[in-house]
Amino acid sequence: MNEEIEDQLAEAVSLINSELYEKAINLLRDLVEEHPDSLEGWYNLGIALARDGKLDEAEEAYDEALAIDNQIFEIWFNKGNVLYELGDFEKAKECYEKALELDPDDAEAWNNLGNTYSRLTEGQKAIEAYTKAVALRPNYAEALYNKANAHFIEHEDEHAIAYAETAMQLDPSLASHVNQWLPVARDRLEAEEHHEKYKKEKKDSELLDATNGGSEDD
Repeated sequence: MNEEIEDQLAEAVSLINSELYEKAINLLRDLVEEHPDSLEGWYNLGIALARDGKLDEAEEAYDEALAIDNQIFEIWFNKGNVLYELGDFEKAKECYEKALELDPDDAEAWNNLGNTYSRLTEGQKAIEAYTKAVALRPNYAEALYNKANAHFIEHEDEHAIAYAETAMQLDPSLASHVNQWLPVARDRLEAEEHHEKYKKEKKDSELLDATNGGSEDD
């Protein structure tokens, strides 16, 4: 990479960090037009376009970067984020899976993969992904909340309550989200416990009746 390209990229990154996205986009478009094989140019153009809300164009920029090198975690991860925002959850899932092939220890990628599974109504796969995120980063409040929510949707209320309470301890701001469904989870769990208690008492009573009946026959 020559010094001129390095200077342009440094300026573009500075503009992105200053939230001057339109200026960064214009600079990077000029750069990749002159240097279409610039991986960093296409990648940073994707970032600038995504942050400016131009998601379709951001996806195209990431595709150009991947055409140059498809073995970079960040490109797959960011493309997944763009596709998720576009509502293309199946393709977003594929991008996160590609990213995780390159870096299986990235907790945020596992969390985002879990989100795509949730959107695709694959609850147990979502729980598995969130579980991996939390295993990698035990204090990851967002992943703990997402895991709790997935358990709630699957009617696994004991797990839902436990993970929700942990998430709120780590990040009290999550309480407003958790409290939308936590009372329902507690009510369902209490009803289930009462039902199990009733079944046990009924079974014990039937066994006692059978035993007493057998004694009378003797």
